[in-house]
Amino acid sequence: MLEKEKIGNFLSDEQMEILRNLEYSSEFPLVAESMEKPNYTIADLNISPRDATYWDKQGILPTVKGPGMRRKYDIPQSIWIKLIQQMRSLGIGLTTIKKLKNNLLDPGDDIFSICTEEELKKIISTLQPKFDIPDNVDELISGLRENSPTLFITTVIATIIFREATICLVNKDGEFILLNSNKYEMLVNSYVEFAEFVAKPHFCISISEAYKSLVNEWSTHSSFEKTPLLSKTELSILETIRKPNVSSINIRFKEGEPYLIEIDNLQEVSIEQRFLDVITKNGFQKISITTQNGKIVHFENKIQMKLNKRTK
Repeated sequence: MLEKEKIGNFLSDEQMEILRNLEYSSEFPLVAESMEKPNYTIADLNISPRDATYWDKQGILPTVKGPGMRRKYDIPQSIWIKLIQQMRSLGIGLTTIKKLKNNLLDPGDDIFSICTEEELKKIISTLQPKFDIPDNVDELISGLRENSPTLFITTVIATIIFREATICLVNKDGEFILLNSNKYEMLVNSYVEFAEFVAKPHFCISISEAYKSLVNEWSTHSSFEKTPLLSKTELSILETIRKPNVSSINIRFKEGEPYLIEIDNLQEVSIEQRFLDVITKNGFQKISITTQNGKIVHFENKIQMKLNKRTK
């Protein structure tokens, strides 16, 4: 396993900065907070009770959180369960899955894998004037060491925020390497340890596909908009395109990446006041008006929503 800069295998310097400085908190205000809330049952994950019971006996399910006997899991645990499904579909044995679980979900790998203590002190000093942060930085860092997010939780947060293809290469001993699939060739050419790892038998599972599976399954649930898998911008777009008068959606790209979404609405109006209401409520938009006998009869408004370049 590549011990040095584990998380750097799939994050750019800019993305590391976003995580370190908590720059994603405005677009994803509940992500970090909800990573350890046990809200999801086996039924929510489309796992049969029979499989869940068997996997539990084999020691590959995460530790159940919360009171009572009913199994409930947080988002990282839910993604791990989807990874179990991936591995079983590939014919991976339970022994290897259990070894990977012990390695990948190990609480020993935490935020200090991506951030030195000195860097953390600088971040805290920057945030202190803005938030109610204790003056005793050393005591705060000590508390972070005891309760900081694990490497796996940090990986899940990064996958949710940056929407990139995060994969995990695993050998028969459950040793793993996390990486962005686009960095595969660079890692082979730059790191001897990586080249040696991939030269031997291994398999690949996808954390981003596990996340995608959850989004697809939960998108039909009424509580989906309360699940922090989507950013505020994405939720706003969903709310807008679900409106009955939407006639078309156009996505504009700049330098190969989406940066602006245009949503056309065709509105029938009977009074001018309704037209004025739409102007004042919908923010930045373009409006086309049709009149008859000097009165507005309908209008088409094109709502424009810019995407956050750093966190999509």
